[in-house]
Amino acid sequence: MNLNRYPFATHRIFWSRIAVLFTIVYVIFVPPPHQLGHALLEIGKIIGFLLLVTAALGRVWCLSYIAGAKNDVLVSVGPYSVVRNPLYVFNFIGAVGFGFVVGNPILAALLAVAFAVFYPSVIRQEERFLTQAFGERFTRYCDATPRWFPRWSSFHEPETWNIDPRRFRAGLLDAMWFLWAFLIWEIFEESGALQWIRSL
Repeated sequence: MNLNRYPFATHRIFWSRIAVLFTIVYVIFVPPPHQLGHALLEIGKIIGFLLLVTAALGRVWCLSYIAGAKNDVLVSVGPYSVVRNPLYVFNFIGAVGFGFVVGNPILAALLAVAFAVFYPSVIRQEERFLTQAFGERFTRYCDATPRWFPRWSSFHEPETWNIDPRRFRAGLLDAMWFLWAFLIWEIFEESGALQWIRSL
């Protein structure tokens, strides 16, 4: 396959599925680095779980603002008032958290590097679209709001906000997928299926 034909920004879903497949294979066949010691791995799992919860709740927070309005309205309040790409920020936190929660900090590092390498192109493409859609308004928003690192002093939110309940409900399960992945992993591990596969 010629990878140059599949730039990540324009085939994000395809490459994201490849990343998920890689992650599944990695966690099944590559055991945790036991040289770090049991105590450190357990601490890492706790940190990972907290990161997963943060990612899931953060994605729901973002969803509450963009449900029904992502492409029609320039959302610049709530989480979008402190950083331009809060969904991607929470995705990054969740990806790293998953690596830790399965007891594999090496996987966490690999996912972090992959995210840092591939997602900037996605951001640039989306920003070009938003510039065309909203013009000077989006330019001013970019000048005032950082791309990756939240500026909490800029946080503001409206007293009320309209949400499309159908789109919110449809996106809710997707927003929580980091926790679903953790639940599936726990069932897989505690059932003995993981040890059985590794012993083959």
